[in-house]
Amino acid sequence: MARVGIGLPTYNGADFIAECLACLRDQTFEDFEVFISDNGSTDGTSDICADFAKTDARFRHVFYRETVSATENFHRAHAMSSAPYFCWRADDDLADPNHISGLVAALDREPHASLAVSPVLRIVELPERIERLYGLPSQLSGERALRIRDILLGCHPSWFYGLWRREATSMALRRLPDYGFAWAADHLALLPAIFDNAVALSPEGRFIQRIKRKADYHLPPLDMLEARRRYKRIALEMIAERQWSAAELKAMKRALELHMDRRVAPWFKTHKRALRQKLRSVLSLR
Repeated sequence: MARVGIGLPTYNGADFIAECLACLRDQTFEDFEVFISDNGSTDGTSDICADFAKTDARFRHVFYRETVSATENFHRAHAMSSAPYFCWRADDDLADPNHISGLVAALDREPHASLAVSPVLRIVELPERIERLYGLPSQLSGERALRIRDILLGCHPSWFYGLWRREATSMALRRLPDYGFAWAADHLALLPAIFDNAVALSPEGRFIQRIKRKADYHLPPLDMLEARRRYKRIALEMIAERQWSAAELKAMKRALELHMDRRVAPWFKTHKRALRQKLRSVLSLR
């Protein structure tokens, strides 16, 4: 069994998946297997993946005739691997050649950590190319609550694509069905590792998130408000499941509000927009 399993869900990614696969093949860390969960692609993706798998035994391509939701396909890719370390990879993302090597070293170095993450280079291709590097939180406090706060406020959604200990992935995914939204689900999946003070930081190698598909990343105001409410409820339940001093608990709740304003939806603006949506709905009925 390989030390690292990589779940790669894809659907009609022919324009960019070959580059993604080549990036994985060329990693300096070689003890991995890639499990491609092909969600019924119809654009040539399947041929690209099948041909690639023929040239490298570490790559396994499984074609499913039935197209399921993107979330279900992520779960399907996850279920294919039983390696002790696991990461997901989107079919249009890349990484520096030493990315996986750095993450493995971070988990090996910190046995208590359940997730290792790296700096993120975000590249938006449409409508014009924009690049931005998101570094790791620096000068972390030695105090547990303050360190967790700094990680919580400094996390990036692409940390979800970091390297997980296999047993931690179940905790990461457990509350997502209860949440029910794709918006900010990546951040919600990170919370168990963050609240457990179990995130290892690896400055070696960048994860390269590419935004190449046109997509609507925003919810209507009322849905956004409901997403924020559910996110807060689930996050507070996670906090309640862990042991804190009174001061730490107060700090966690304060940090959570700031985190949600940054990563889910700002409280004031979301309530204001939701009220406007309600008023428009009422007026349209007259």
